[in-house]
Amino acid sequence: MPEYCPACGLKFEREPGFYFGAMYVGYAFSVAYLTAVYVAFEVLYPGFELWMYFTSAITSLLVFTPVIFRVSRVVWINFFVSYDSKASQNFSSSSDEVPCRSV
Repeated sequence: MPEYCPACGLKFEREPGFYFGAMYVGYAFSVAYLTAVYVAFEVLYPGFELWMYFTSAITSLLVFTPVIFRVSRVVWINFFVSYDSKASQNFSSSSDEVPCRSV
C-alpha cells in the first residue's frame, strides 16, 4: 500500500494500528458473503447437503479474501475521511495543501 494517495496526497497510514478496525468490516463482509451463498444454495438447490455448502463457501471465500481485505480497508478509511471530487485538480495546482479533509 502506498504511503500517500497519488491523486490527492492524503496520508493513508493515519496512526499505528489504524486499520485494525478494518478487520471488523472484513468480518462483516465475510459473514454477509457466507449468508448469501447459503441463501443461494437454498434457492437453487433445495436438497443440498451441508458438506456441499461448506466446501464451496470456504473455497470461494478463500479466493475472495484479498478482495475483501482491500475493500474493508477502503470502507474503514472512508468512515474517517470525506471525499472531495476536486481533490486531484487542487492537488495538481498547488502541492502545499492536501484537499482531502478528515471528519
